[in-house]
Amino acid sequence: MILSRTIARRRIAAGVRPGWVGAWGLVAIDTLILFALMATVFWLSRGVFATWPTWAAITALVLVFFIPLQGVLIISSLWAARSRWTDESDAKAEP
Repeated sequence: MILSRTIARRRIAAGVRPGWVGAWGLVAIDTLILFALMATVFWLSRGVFATWPTWAAITALVLVFFIPLQGVLIISSLWAARSRWTDESDAKAEP
């Protein structure tokens, strides 16, 4: 989210509209970074989850991994879409 948001804000401020790969490639990079971070955290905490009851481990995994992952990916996707957005007034102003 940090990478895609930062670059998208710069592009929007500069008036640059990236192509599909330019906008959504940043979301893919954010996703890979997030998966690597979460895999590391999960690997370090796997012993803790083994001692918990199944329902508690599943609840913790959803709260710690799934919900933040979805939030970051949704925000990254919104910034990617926003960076590609072209306004009708922009299209009319350019002959």
